[in-house]
Amino acid sequence: MSVVSRCLLACLLCFLALAQWAVAADEARLVIRTPEIAPSITFPPETQAWLKSRTSLRVAFWARAQPPMHMEFEPNVFEGVTADTLGLLQQMLGLPVQMLHYQNREEALRDMANGKLDMLASSSVDEDPTPLFEPSKPYLLNHKVFVRRINQAHLSSVDLSGERVAYIAHNEAQARELKAKYPRSTLIPYTDYLTAIAAVVYDQADVFYTDSVVAEFLIARFYRNDVYVAGEAKSPQVADINFAVSTRRPQLLTAINQALTEIPVASMSRITTRWGLNNSFVVSRPSLNLTQEQTDWIAAHKHLKVAVSHSDAPVTFFDERNQFKGLGADMLSKVEQLTGLRFDIVRADNANEMVEELDDKRVDLIAALSIGEYSLNPKRVTRAYMITPFVVVTRRSEAEIRSLDELNGMTLALARDNPVSTWLAQHYPKIDQVIVRNATEGIEMLADKKVDGTVGPRFSADYFVTQHFNADLHVSAVIGPKPARIAMVVAPGNEMLKGILDAALLAIPPEEMKDMSDRWRNNVAPAVASPWNTYKEGVIQIMIGAVLLVLVFLAWNYYLRIQIHKRQKAERDLEDQLQFSRTLIDGAPVALYVRDGEGRLAQCNQAYLDFFNMSREQVLGKTLIEAQLFNEQFNVKHHRMYLDILEHGQPSFRDVDVEVQGQQYRIYHWALPFHNSNGQYVGLIGGWLDITEREHLIEQLSLAKETAMNANRSKSVFLASMSHEIRTPVSALVGLIELLHLKGPGADDIEESLEVAHQSAKTLLSLIGDVLDLSKIEAGEMTPAPRPTHVGEMVQSIYRLFEPNAHKKNLDYRLVTEVQHSGILIDALMLNQIVANLLSNAIKFTDQGSVQLLLREVPGELQPGWARYAIQVSDTGKGLSESQREDIFEPFVQADPQANRAVGTGLGLSICASLAKLLGAQLNVDSQLGLGSSFTLIFEAETVEVEESLSLPALESSNGHKLKILVVEDHAPNRLLLCRQMEYLGHEVWPCDDGEAALVQWKNAQPPFDLTITDCNMPRVDGYQLTRWIREDEQQRAVRMHPIFGLTANAQSEIIGRCLEAGMTRCLFKPVGMETLALLVGEVEQTSKRRAQAAVAADSELDKIKLLSPESYGPLVNEILLTHRVDGYELQRLVREGTREDLARVAHKIRGGAHLAGDRALNDACLMLERLVADESEPSLYHQQVEVVVACLEALEVRLLQTLQ
Repeated sequence: MSVVSRCLLACLLCFLALAQWAVAADEARLVIRTPEIAPSITFPPETQAWLKSRTSLRVAFWARAQPPMHMEFEPNVFEGVTADTLGLLQQMLGLPVQMLHYQNREEALRDMANGKLDMLASSSVDEDPTPLFEPSKPYLLNHKVFVRRINQAHLSSVDLSGERVAYIAHNEAQARELKAKYPRSTLIPYTDYLTAIAAVVYDQADVFYTDSVVAEFLIARFYRNDVYVAGEAKSPQVADINFAVSTRRPQLLTAINQALTEIPVASMSRITTRWGLNNSFVVSRPSLNLTQEQTDWIAAHKHLKVAVSHSDAPVTFFDERNQFKGLGADMLSKVEQLTGLRFDIVRADNANEMVEELDDKRVDLIAALSIGEYSLNPKRVTRAYMITPFVVVTRRSEAEIRSLDELNGMTLALARDNPVSTWLAQHYPKIDQVIVRNATEGIEMLADKKVDGTVGPRFSADYFVTQHFNADLHVSAVIGPKPARIAMVVAPGNEMLKGILDAALLAIPPEEMKDMSDRWRNNVAPAVASPWNTYKEGVIQIMIGAVLLVLVFLAWNYYLRIQIHKRQKAERDLEDQLQFSRTLIDGAPVALYVRDGEGRLAQCNQAYLDFFNMSREQVLGKTLIEAQLFNEQFNVKHHRMYLDILEHGQPSFRDVDVEVQGQQYRIYHWALPFHNSNGQYVGLIGGWLDITEREHLIEQLSLAKETAMNANRSKSVFLASMSHEIRTPVSALVGLIELLHLKGPGADDIEESLEVAHQSAKTLLSLIGDVLDLSKIEAGEMTPAPRPTHVGEMVQSIYRLFEPNAHKKNLDYRLVTEVQHSGILIDALMLNQIVANLLSNAIKFTDQGSVQLLLREVPGELQPGWARYAIQVSDTGKGLSESQREDIFEPFVQADPQANRAVGTGLGLSICASLAKLLGAQLNVDSQLGLGSSFTLIFEAETVEVEESLSLPALESSNGHKLKILVVEDHAPNRLLLCRQMEYLGHEVWPCDDGEAALVQWKNAQPPFDLTITDCNMPRVDGYQLTRWIREDEQQRAVRMHPIFGLTANAQSEIIGRCLEAGMTRCLFKPVGMETLALLVGEVEQTSKRRAQAAVAADSELDKIKLLSPESYGPLVNEILLTHRVDGYELQRLVREGTREDLARVAHKIRGGAHLAGDRALNDACLMLERLVADESEPSLYHQQVEVVVACLEALEVRLLQTLQ
């Protein structure tokens, strides 16, 4: 080998050696801070043989420290929980542990792949998975958590939307996974755990995503009063702490797993306790062990209402950001984590209010209640999560209290819900008690020296005294027979929830419970109502000093400015004063003036002169009497007023009515005296403001207010009256159905009663429609709507409506009808209301005897086509006195208020009188007390022909064309009713409960639907949107629009417009009777039937039009005949003197009409004429063919005229 080759080889070896040294690990020292005696262990023979073959256990760790697992107190030293656990393992395995320090995880994995490492000191679920090692059994329990600031709001959403999330960056895969879990958050990577949690403390981040082991250690060590564990993160992977053993060492993994299993729990607990961790990281937290019944209850009651006191710090309170805080808030949050329940917070002022809301079941739970002597069922009270004695808080300046007897004669403040109050009154009656709203108010009163002491739980007392009044107040004595037990309370009968809460509270480790209470015992308190009491002395001293400094500075600065600019400032001040005076006097929009000591006008502005329409010379230097500005009496009176003001120095302010140049004004006048440097009054300044228009506006406003109040009262009376009248037909209807039920089965009675019930329900529905017609109510009017009415049938219907009520009271109930003209034009609803009210009252106030309803036609001279009628309701009831007869038609007047307090409001007869007036009728009463009453309604109406009304059973199902109908209704009963109605009418129905599903069914229907009936108001997609979609689809496909009926219970006129705007054919108001449905669907049926017949009808389009639209057939035929006559004459003229092109054009035009009429002979003749013209044949051939065309036209005319006949 040459010298050069040897040199190159040497250089290469040196380079490799340097490279190997660059990645080599540093050996570190294992420091065991918690020495433990390991238990003896026996391994399987093959595992024991492998262990004996090894000289040491090579364990790797790298630069990033994870407290308390790895504490980096000094370089190349490995200590912490993991180090103490390795100390146990090296005893149990019989192998010394050799710690190797790497710069990063990748270098350690490289050596593990080369067989140089036995295992890694730790592995994390956040790191990239690798097949180089297998995790051992966990030696510490761990999970991912969120850490938040104590003064921060609770977790607003599970996805951390809009929040800054700090995390320890391991690799890009971890960042992608976190971003996928919380896509709406902002991720902030950190490389050090302490830096990351400090970022949350100092508001550089909102949340720290980390391990619970790390969070517990760092919070307890550094930030107990700043941050807390807000909850567990959603992570599908287990985050327990374990070792990572090389896959090349399966025997080692077996040995470590066996050793970790046999390490005593006490040993691991001592290790974790040494490093500030509780036993929850060693021993698994017991499960709630809920029964299946409790689990099902939670699933059915996810959200519960919880009552909390808003000022019971530190148990429950709301901070300055209105966030719910305190020990109770933490307990609720913990219960939410353990059970999956969600709580909605309901504020309350005190415990009594919370208990009332709980007893009334307005809430499901009280978060925190001091049980004490409350008489609550123990089955409603959970186990206590805080027990603290009641104490007395006094001022430090007072003498120490060695016995409660020393409190005699003193005044103690106790909260309204304090259970010590009763005990104190029994055992120490000489102690005066002042009941306050809450404990906070009691402490404030003590600090303000309004009471001698206050009583409350020590937990709360320590909290406020330490934070706000440590220098002034202190806890001086324990009081009461029992300590305060703070627990949760459930609503009556909700023992299931109580069991769930007890299980959850038991599952919280005692040390965790202590940590939560310690955090609030030591945390900064919320501001009480008067923090001024704590800091007022210091603040006052600071303010006085600051004010003195400012005054000295200003005085010195002012002195210097006066010395330097004295002349310039005097000149500027004088100019400013002159300018101010000119602006004040001349530029003011109100009248201003100045008078001297004798009442003479010294100065005035332009507004003053404009008011009197005078010049300055006419008024200056004159008194009111001399200037004669007003009438003589006014001038003298007000001149004396000026002199009185100057004499006594009292200003004057008042409204004055004046007359200037014949016009009246109302002004607001003021006059203020001013004095000279000697204090003598030398004149006055005055002015006035014209408030004439303002007074007019106030008067108009008062009038408008009174009008509005009257209108509102009218509206209220109207609505109350109508509401009362609705009850009349309802009671009759209920009585009819009740009588039918009591009488039992009977075909005739059932048919007759159902007919009356149906008619009554229709009448009631019509009445409700008028009552709820908002446009009429707002307009303050109700106008009659006359329509043809069969007055005999109407009166008979009313008679039958109240027949069950009369028979129930065993009355002699009669109907007498004497009319010649039964058909009249009148508002049947108003007439129905009047008669029904009168008849209802007659039956109601008649206990025995008879009730008669009489309808008769009254003869008399009337205009032709009119008749006069009288409807009389007579009874043998209580009757009316003379005074009652005078007031009986007034609103809210009853014949016997004491006897009928529960059966009416006194509005019925008032309504009758109002409706009679609207109908132009007279309503009279003839009655004597004890002999009964007779009410007579006399009215005139135009007579008309009225057909007999059809009863409901007359409807028959359709035997004609069967329609395919789509019914869309989300309400199942209404959908079933509508389908049954359509099926009764003989049609096929496809029901749907949703707009989207209906659209799909409509698009896929073959053949298409003939009619769609849809409810207007449905969840998700309503009837309006469904109609728009259908119309858009019809427009895109260029097909005929099929009819769509909309159904709604909102009977307002604007709803009809909305339906038509959406594209509906009709708008129907619920409920829809069979008559209406049969009529409207029948129209659609006839149209569909004609269209089906036209599709297979004759040969011509004209025949199809005759079937589809008979009314348009005649005008169309007449138009065709006229056009053909004109075309025939034109054809004969053109064959003699026209051109070939014109002849072909007219022939083509006639051929179009022949196609419409289906006349093949005429069509062929015209076609032949066009061909002859195109072939330029002989003119004689044109003449012959024209004659043929004209003959065909005449034949077609004869045929069409026959169809018209």
